Amino acid sequence: MKNSPVIIYVPAGAGVYVPASGSVQIIGSGGSDEPLEDVLHAERPAARGRSAAPSRSAAVRGSAAASRSPVARGSAAARRSAEEWQGAFLRRWAPAIEEEEAESYPDLTVPPEIMALAEKAAEAWDMKVTGWTLAATKPEKGWGAIWRIETNRGPRALKLLHRPFERNLFSIGAQEYLVKRKARVAPLVPARDGLLYTVVGGRMFIVAEWIEGLHQAPKDTPDGAAMLCGGLAEFHRRSLGYEPPPGAVNASRLHRWPRVYQKLRTKLDWFEHLARAYHDLPASPVLLEVLPRFKEQADEAIRMLEASAYRQLIARGDQAWGLAHQDYGWSNGQVGPDGRIWVIDLDGVAFDLAFRDLRKLITGTMDDRGDWDITWMKAMIDAYHEVHPIEPEAMQVMLIDMYLPNEFYKLVKDVLYDPNMLDGAMVAALERLLITDERKQQALRELGLRRRR
Repeated sequence: MKNSPVIIYVPAGAGVYVPASGSVQIIGSGGSDEPLEDVLHAERPAARGRSAAPSRSAAVRGSAAASRSPVARGSAAARRSAEEWQGAFLRRWAPAIEEEEAESYPDLTVPPEIMALAEKAAEAWDMKVTGWTLAATKPEKGWGAIWRIETNRGPRALKLLHRPFERNLFSIGAQEYLVKRKARVAPLVPARDGLLYTVVGGRMFIVAEWIEGLHQAPKDTPDGAAMLCGGLAEFHRRSLGYEPPPGAVNASRLHRWPRVYQKLRTKLDWFEHLARAYHDLPASPVLLEVLPRFKEQADEAIRMLEASAYRQLIARGDQAWGLAHQDYGWSNGQVGPDGRIWVIDLDGVAFDLAFRDLRKLITGTMDDRGDWDITWMKAMIDAYHEVHPIEPEAMQVMLIDMYLPNEFYKLVKDVLYDPNMLDGAMVAALERLLITDERKQQALRELGLRRRR
């Protein structure tokens, strides 16, 4: 059997490593097969507002790993195959991977042409700009940026939006709606023509009031986490009933949960293919050992979601659930001068079962702490529930979303960009994750997750 050829059937659109000893058949919607050479040398499709670059953690760890070990092991043919796969994957499939971490430039610079556009855009508002400070950039997403500008009307934020025009209209309308509903978000400033944005050189800019004195909630006690959750609940509550303005895309993720779960499950298979292909890297045997555990969790989460009240909940429609921030955390929820939580960076808001923001905040916090502390988790849920109650059926769906092996996926996903990340550090990280996953399962039982096998 060792010398038998291996044939891997790959769905069209998948970026899976194929070892030199194997062959590939691309399964397309029309049933036609795409030769491997075409896959390896095809141009990356155009992506709107997405970057093919690997995430920052992949770039940092990848470059470090490259300095410690060769890019590929084994025969010259295997090295060529690995290098071709990595290049082809980044060119073609990286834009399709969702929710990657944002890469940023540490020196916070923008190209001169972007700065020129920003200066021109500022002229659309009735203000005199006397100073510019670049606060954040998103160079990998078609150039987004935020400046603090000093004006004769006080400090303001000028923001270059990186998403498509219709998507930006959705988030701009949402921010205006939330301000009218007395949510703690920065008010947008109308331009001279009365619009809440201006377009210069095909790029959309907005201006908002700069909220002075924002700082992170304390991260060392449950009280800080609870404060953050209470602010999130207030944001969700005040977003109920939002109707996008004319011309805006209806950005909704309500119906996407099953597909997201299935995509995560599929990528766990990709990890297995990769670990087998790079079997001599230090973490590959450990990854192959733990994968069945997390595959089983993903499969069970898919079954539980299907058997839950998820379909009944989303049938209520977008306005009934309101907006999820999608990237809420210790940086985008900050304590203001009034001692309350202000929510910033609303570019990515979308209709969703909004409590998914709470799930991400809880699991992210527990994963960062390395300890699934039930006291913290209950404090966070209680603080949210006190402001914006979570009904029992919704609580079960949120616990199912916690059960999905998100932490394992986030730890391993960047090996698809750089297999050399399967190094000694990954071995230690996987061993730690197994310990914390046991604590996670115990915490979910205490919170009342009803598992269905």
